[in-house]
Amino acid sequence: MKKETEITGWDFSPLARNGRMKETPLPWDYAAIVKEYIPRAGSMLDMGTGGGEFLQTLIPLPIHTYATENYRPNIKIAEENLKPLGVQVVSGFKDEQLPFDDNFFDLVINRHEFYSPRETRRILKPGGYFITQQVKGNCDNEILELLNFNTKTEFSDWSLRAAVNELEKNNFTIILQNENTGYTAFSDIEALVSYIKVINWLVPEFTREKYKENLLIAEDTIRSEGSFKSTYDRFFVVAKKAN
Repeated sequence: MKKETEITGWDFSPLARNGRMKETPLPWDYAAIVKEYIPRAGSMLDMGTGGGEFLQTLIPLPIHTYATENYRPNIKIAEENLKPLGVQVVSGFKDEQLPFDDNFFDLVINRHEFYSPRETRRILKPGGYFITQQVKGNCDNEILELLNFNTKTEFSDWSLRAAVNELEKNNFTIILQNENTGYTAFSDIEALVSYIKVINWLVPEFTREKYKENLLIAEDTIRSEGSFKSTYDRFFVVAKKAN
């Protein structure tokens, strides 16, 4: 019998490596897109770096690179991973009040993290770039339905169109955009449990005992269909701050 897997930061590779958790492949390479813009940037911010796992894949980084992370379990991990690279990890801030001066960054990147378009514009230099990959508001609806949670949240309407509209209203020019429909597939119940425990805001106070009957339903689905699938639609935008 497979066991739960300990996940640190936002690194799900221990589950992905052996196929216990699979994501629908994207038609774009977010890392490759970001790397195209790094050479022209003297300063960069990674918003919501998690444990810094993604940022580590982008080296060499601009001389002045910062990362933000407010999720307490990830802060120490991010510091351990990123300080050797010369990256300063910043925490203890509000999303609408980032602790950076106006016109500070040439490049701001954001992978699956909340952002304020107005605040992002403020900290970017004129002509600076904002590159984000986001998860659509219907993410993990099947997991919420399995556990009898209401799938309607404050982010339910979050989409590529909504993101583009917000950015354009804040004086950004859209350079690139794309979206993709997909899912996350879990091939055993322990992989699903590991995932739910890491994304702990999805189902607060989740325990195996509390949701034993619900998890048995997921196990039946895995036995009959080979996996339990949950929606994982994503999109990306490259936007430029107008001069």
